[in-house]
Amino acid sequence: MSWSSQIRTLAISLLLAGVVAGCGFRPLYKQTGNTDTVRDFSQISIAQPEDRPSQQLRNFLLDSLTPYGQPDRPLYRLEYRLTESVGSVFVTRSEEITRNNLQLSASVSLRDYQTGAIRTSISASSQASYNVTLADYANLVSEKNARERALRDVAEQIRLRLGNYFDRRPEMERRALERQRMEDQRFNPQPPAQPLPAEQRPELQRGLLQ
Repeated sequence: MSWSSQIRTLAISLLLAGVVAGCGFRPLYKQTGNTDTVRDFSQISIAQPEDRPSQQLRNFLLDSLTPYGQPDRPLYRLEYRLTESVGSVFVTRSEEITRNNLQLSASVSLRDYQTGAIRTSISASSQASYNVTLADYANLVSEKNARERALRDVAEQIRLRLGNYFDRRPEMERRALERQRMEDQRFNPQPPAQPLPAEQRPELQRGLLQ
């Protein structure tokens, strides 16, 4: 690469960096480092699964949220419920199904581990298609792979939405406290201040002395 090309590449990179910074963009959280969001993830206990797909989803969440193991004293509990449906995408004129579409939806709740109060609710969905052939075993493998792709995508959506929640939580808590303060003032107004007795009012005491 020539010297002029290097200068041009550097200039473009600096220009793009300035545009991105001007737009207020910042990453949700770094993949490495000890950021607050990553620390929040490490305090999440993920509920035990009810079936095989739920187990796969839990495994993906464990890898992305708590890769170093479940917390000994968690602050949050992540609960989830999966629903799955399979429908045909392509049907031949002889009514033979040649491709299916697998749809996965997850309803997720992040709860306070001690009180059980819901901190935030998340919904995520994904779909994956697979071919249908005359070989049953091949169809089972294709469906399994499609389910795994969809589950991995759902887990990534959950991670991003949780990160967004933890990233915005300080501002949300500040606004909640402000709303509570305004409500308290509205329904429990402070009584008007009572005037001081004449003997305790400095201006009257000065007048009496004169």
